Amino acid sequence: MDRRFFFASAFAGGLALALSSASAKDAGWDGTWAGVTQKGGDVVVTVAGDRVSYQFRGSSVPVNSAAVSGSAVTLGVGSSNGQVRLKKTGADTASYSYSDSTGGSASATLKRR
Repeated sequence: MDRRFFFASAFAGGLALALSSASAKDAGWDGTWAGVTQKGGDVVVTVAGDRVSYQFRGSSVPVNSAAVSGSAVTLGVGSSNGQVRLKKTGADTASYSYSDSTGGSASATLKRR
């Protein structure tokens, strides 16, 4: 094999790997996601690794459980056993849905700040 071809191929492969790693990181959940529900309540979800915090209408809501995967974040929140689900719709956008045991519900589109 020609040495120049070998080194050019190795460089191109390394560059492709570096670029794919950068885009995978950018596609993660880390950051602050914010939006407003159809009923006018502001929502802020902050993700840092496996740590997640949740605010609704400017107040912090206790997060009882959290699961972060590549395409979704699922939270158990508050005293009424609320369920929050974020699902990726783009690199910096996500759909938000909320439901609880009392029949409460809300939806929104969140954007990463």
